[in-house]
Amino acid sequence: MNETNTGTPELTVLAHGRRSEAVVRGRSRFHILRSPDQQSAGTARNVFVLVSATELPSVARFISTVNRRNQLRALLVREDVEPGAILQMFDRAHLKMVRNTILHPDDSVPKRLLTAWAHDAQDQLIAKASVSEDRLFVLSCALKQYEVAFDGMSALKSMSREDRQKFTVADDGSYIHWPGPDIHLDLEAIRTAIDPKARAKALAAKMRHDARYGQAIARVRLAHGLRQSDIAGLSERQVRRIEKGEGATPEALRRLAAGHQLDLDVYLKEIAENLRGTLS
Repeated sequence: MNETNTGTPELTVLAHGRRSEAVVRGRSRFHILRSPDQQSAGTARNVFVLVSATELPSVARFISTVNRRNQLRALLVREDVEPGAILQMFDRAHLKMVRNTILHPDDSVPKRLLTAWAHDAQDQLIAKASVSEDRLFVLSCALKQYEVAFDGMSALKSMSREDRQKFTVADDGSYIHWPGPDIHLDLEAIRTAIDPKARAKALAAKMRHDARYGQAIARVRLAHGLRQSDIAGLSERQVRRIEKGEGATPEALRRLAAGHQLDLDVYLKEIAENLRGTLS
């Protein structure tokens, strides 16, 4: 990606029309263009074009020039015509749907996408999502496509077909939310579900966390002068496995807290402070 001499990527937005201008207002990170002049098309870098479907002819030449230079990051086309007429609008502009063409009905998608790029968070945030029968389709703000089967994720598997369609994407793109079953799903969870490398990375991170957490539990126990066999409701073998990093259930944590004669909140605070002490 092209960068300025400060090391920050140069980002450009062509905001064509009043509605598009409203989306980019106050975005100081971007160089804002309000007219599709060819001089800018020949020099602008990392370009995002915001335009309505009916206004495509006005920016067609600009889009073609930027695309030939491989500097068109996304063409964001607002659907101000019936969905069946979108292709006709592209034909009318003598344009093909270029790579990273994003059709959207309102301003939420371009707002999420531009905000993510402005904060260098495009790889972590969601631009848009859709559901088709048994599959969830997600577009990240880095413009990468993800596809996951509902049956392929334990969090989604039990969701009814009716509930699948009833979701929202957070304004900042941080997660998808299904309010019926109250399920939140972020991009990292989706990657972990479909990418073996991401899944292995997440598992390794969990194992490291569980190991550190288990060690902290052991140190707190020793600081209270307790043996592994002194925790009522947990066998010595269970405590040993927890302290080796095999994880602790909420009920096990409650019994550990009681064994230390502490409220659960106080006990968890002691563990957190112990962990901070080893990481500082």
